[in-house]
Amino acid sequence: MKDIPEELKSIIPKYNIGDIIITESTNEIITLKLKGHSSSKDLIGKGIKSEGNFCSFEAGMLAGIVERMSNAHCFAQEVNCGLQTQEDACEFMIVFQKD
Repeated sequence: MKDIPEELKSIIPKYNIGDIIITESTNEIITLKLKGHSSSKDLIGKGIKSEGNFCSFEAGMLAGIVERMSNAHCFAQEVNCGLQTQEDACEFMIVFQKD
């Protein structure tokens, strides 16, 4: 599982999903920031605010990509949305399910 962050850094730009910055990586969790992704790239910086998490499509896509790479069930969730924080990136957490 330790190779997954490096693989994500390769896969995400290859498929034009956005720009990725891994902020934490352990055997249990990966946290990352995703910038320029389809759900918010045209909305961030335009004064539009979201009350809740907005980028669930990207969370599901990240979970699917990581599950496929790791062959282990995982869960992904947006923990900070750029439309809430007015930052130029959204933060996601991917958690590997323990048996």
